Amino acid sequence: HKATLLDGRTVAVKLQRPNVEPKLLGDVANLKRISKALADSLPVDYYTVFCELGDALERELDFLSEAQAMRKLKLAISDNGVAQGGPPVNVPLPIGELVSKRVLVMDFVEGVPLNRIGEKMKERGIEPGSPESKIAGLRIINSLAQAFARMTFGSGFVHSDPHPGNIFIGEGGK
Repeated sequence: HKATLLDGRTVAVKLQRPNVEPKLLGDVANLKRISKALADSLPVDYYTVFCELGDALERELDFLSEAQAMRKLKLAISDNGVAQGGPPVNVPLPIGELVSKRVLVMDFVEGVPLNRIGEKMKERGIEPGSPESKIAGLRIINSLAQAFARMTFGSGFVHSDPHPGNIFIGEGGK
Protein backbone atom coordinates (compact mmCIF):
# COMPACT_ATOMS: atom_id res chain seq x y z
CA HIS A 1 0.00 0.00 0.00
CA LYS A 2 1.19 3.52 -0.73
CA ALA A 3 1.04 5.87 2.25
CA THR A 4 2.32 9.23 3.47
CA LEU A 5 4.04 9.59 6.83
CA LEU A 6 3.39 12.56 9.11
CA ASP A 7 6.73 14.05 7.98
CA GLY A 8 5.53 13.98 4.35
CA ARG A 9 7.59 11.01 3.11
CA THR A 10 5.88 8.66 0.70
CA VAL A 11 6.27 5.04 1.77
CA ALA A 12 5.12 1.57 0.88
CA VAL A 13 3.37 -0.43 3.60
CA LYS A 14 3.28 -4.21 3.57
CA LEU A 15 0.71 -5.72 5.92
CA GLN A 16 0.34 -9.36 6.82
CA ARG A 17 -3.24 -10.55 6.75
CA PRO A 18 -4.65 -11.74 10.07
CA ASN A 19 -4.22 -15.45 10.82
CA VAL A 20 -2.06 -16.12 7.74
CA GLU A 21 0.80 -17.60 9.77
CA PRO A 22 -1.23 -20.19 11.71
CA LYS A 23 -3.13 -21.20 8.56
CA LEU A 24 0.01 -21.70 6.48
CA LEU A 25 1.94 -23.44 9.22
CA GLY A 26 -1.11 -25.62 9.93
CA ASP A 27 -1.20 -26.61 6.26
CA VAL A 28 2.50 -27.46 6.37
CA ALA A 29 1.97 -29.53 9.54
CA ASN A 30 -0.77 -31.49 7.72
CA LEU A 31 1.52 -32.04 4.72
CA LYS A 32 4.28 -33.26 7.04
CA ARG A 33 1.89 -35.63 8.80
CA ILE A 34 0.57 -37.05 5.50
CA SER A 35 4.03 -37.38 3.97
CA LYS A 36 5.29 -39.21 7.05
CA ALA A 37 2.37 -41.63 6.95
CA LEU A 38 2.89 -42.29 3.22
CA ALA A 39 6.72 -42.22 3.31
CA ASP A 40 7.12 -45.84 2.15
CA SER A 41 4.99 -45.26 -0.95
CA LEU A 42 6.47 -41.93 -2.03
CA PRO A 43 9.49 -41.65 -4.37
CA VAL A 44 10.99 -38.73 -2.42
CA ASP A 45 11.33 -37.91 1.27
CA TYR A 46 8.60 -35.28 1.23
CA TYR A 47 8.67 -35.01 5.01
CA THR A 48 12.10 -33.34 4.81
CA VAL A 49 10.89 -31.12 1.96
CA PHE A 50 7.88 -29.95 3.99
CA CYS A 51 10.05 -29.38 7.07
CA GLU A 52 12.26 -27.06 5.02
CA LEU A 53 9.18 -25.39 3.53
CA GLY A 54 7.85 -24.72 7.03
CA ASP A 55 11.15 -23.19 8.14
CA ALA A 56 11.26 -20.99 5.01
CA LEU A 57 7.66 -19.86 5.52
CA GLU A 58 8.33 -18.87 9.12
CA ARG A 59 11.22 -16.66 7.96
CA GLU A 60 9.14 -15.28 5.08
CA LEU A 61 6.30 -14.34 7.43
CA ASP A 62 8.57 -12.40 9.80
CA PHE A 63 8.80 -8.83 8.48
CA LEU A 64 11.55 -7.98 10.98
CA SER A 65 13.66 -10.61 9.24
CA GLU A 66 12.64 -9.24 5.84
CA ALA A 67 13.67 -5.72 6.90
CA GLN A 68 17.08 -7.01 7.91
CA ALA A 69 17.39 -8.80 4.57
CA MET A 70 16.54 -5.56 2.74
CA ARG A 71 19.40 -3.77 4.50
CA LYS A 72 21.80 -6.63 3.70
CA LEU A 73 20.66 -6.62 0.07
CA LYS A 74 21.25 -2.88 -0.24
CA LEU A 75 24.81 -3.38 1.05
CA ALA A 76 25.33 -6.43 -1.17
CA ILE A 77 24.71 -4.50 -4.37
CA SER A 78 26.31 -1.21 -3.38
CA ASP A 79 29.63 -0.48 -5.02
CA ASN A 80 31.61 -0.47 -1.73
CA GLY A 81 34.43 1.25 -3.58
CA VAL A 82 34.95 -1.79 -5.85
CA ALA A 83 32.74 -1.07 -8.85
CA GLN A 84 32.17 2.16 -10.71
CA GLY A 85 28.89 3.97 -11.24
CA GLY A 86 27.02 3.28 -8.03
CA PRO A 87 24.47 0.57 -7.39
CA PRO A 88 22.86 -0.91 -10.51
CA VAL A 89 19.42 -1.13 -8.88
CA ASN A 90 17.57 0.75 -6.17
CA VAL A 91 16.63 -1.24 -3.07
CA PRO A 92 14.07 0.38 -0.78
CA LEU A 93 15.06 0.52 2.86
CA PRO A 94 12.74 -0.19 5.77
CA ILE A 95 11.73 2.65 8.07
CA GLY A 96 13.20 1.15 11.24
CA GLU A 97 10.79 2.37 13.87
CA LEU A 98 7.81 1.37 11.70
CA VAL A 99 8.66 -2.30 11.25
CA SER A 100 7.19 -5.16 13.24
CA LYS A 101 6.72 -8.88 12.74
CA ARG A 102 3.57 -8.26 10.67
CA VAL A 103 3.98 -4.69 9.34
CA LEU A 104 6.77 -3.45 7.08
CA VAL A 105 7.03 0.23 6.15
CA MET A 106 9.69 1.01 3.56
CA ASP A 107 10.83 3.66 1.10
CA PHE A 108 8.41 3.98 -1.81
CA VAL A 109 10.03 3.30 -5.18
CA GLU A 110 8.36 4.73 -8.27
CA GLY A 111 8.33 2.44 -11.25
CA VAL A 112 6.54 -0.10 -13.37
CA PRO A 113 6.54 -3.78 -12.39
CA LEU A 114 8.72 -5.77 -14.76
CA ASN A 115 5.74 -7.91 -15.75
CA ARG A 116 3.97 -4.75 -17.06
CA ILE A 117 6.90 -3.07 -18.81
CA GLY A 118 5.90 -4.23 -22.31
CA GLU A 119 2.39 -2.83 -21.87
CA LYS A 120 3.78 0.47 -20.54
CA MET A 121 6.22 0.78 -23.44
CA LYS A 122 3.39 0.24 -25.94
CA GLU A 123 1.42 3.03 -24.20
CA ARG A 124 4.41 5.30 -24.89
CA GLY A 125 4.50 4.24 -28.55
CA ILE A 126 7.48 1.91 -28.20
CA GLU A 127 6.83 -1.29 -30.14
CA PRO A 128 8.30 -4.69 -29.25
CA GLY A 129 11.45 -5.35 -31.26
CA SER A 130 12.03 -1.65 -31.98
CA PRO A 131 15.48 -0.16 -31.36
CA GLU A 132 14.10 1.72 -28.35
CA SER A 133 12.67 -1.44 -26.78
CA LYS A 134 15.95 -3.26 -27.35
CA ILE A 135 17.90 -0.47 -25.64
CA ALA A 136 15.49 -0.50 -22.69
CA GLY A 137 15.73 -4.30 -22.49
CA LEU A 138 19.53 -4.16 -22.49
CA ARG A 139 19.55 -1.53 -19.72
CA ILE A 140 17.22 -3.64 -17.59
CA ILE A 141 19.16 -6.86 -18.18
CA ASN A 142 22.50 -5.17 -17.56
CA SER A 143 21.28 -3.63 -14.29
CA LEU A 144 19.86 -6.92 -13.03
CA ALA A 145 22.91 -8.92 -14.14
CA GLN A 146 25.25 -6.46 -12.42
CA ALA A 147 23.16 -6.56 -9.22
CA PHE A 148 23.12 -10.38 -9.16
CA ALA A 149 26.82 -10.56 -9.98
CA ARG A 150 27.58 -8.26 -7.02
CA MET A 151 25.39 -10.39 -4.76
CA THR A 152 26.75 -13.72 -5.96
CA PHE A 153 30.43 -12.93 -6.36
CA GLY A 154 30.65 -10.18 -3.76
CA SER A 155 28.81 -10.58 -0.49
CA GLY A 156 27.28 -13.99 -1.17
CA PHE A 157 23.92 -12.65 0.04
CA VAL A 158 21.43 -13.23 -2.79
CA HIS A 159 17.84 -12.03 -3.12
CA SER A 160 15.92 -15.24 -3.66
CA ASP A 161 12.52 -13.88 -4.71
CA PRO A 162 13.23 -11.95 -7.91
CA HIS A 163 9.84 -12.47 -9.59
CA PRO A 164 8.63 -9.77 -12.00
CA GLY A 165 6.26 -8.30 -9.39
CA ASN A 166 9.24 -7.60 -7.10
CA ILE A 167 11.22 -5.76 -9.77
CA PHE A 168 10.15 -2.24 -10.72
CA ILE A 169 11.59 -0.37 -13.68
CA GLY A 170 12.15 3.35 -13.14
CA GLU A 171 12.76 6.13 -15.61
CA GLY A 172 15.58 5.39 -18.04
CA GLY A 173 15.25 1.61 -17.56
CA LYS A 174 16.82 1.58 -14.09
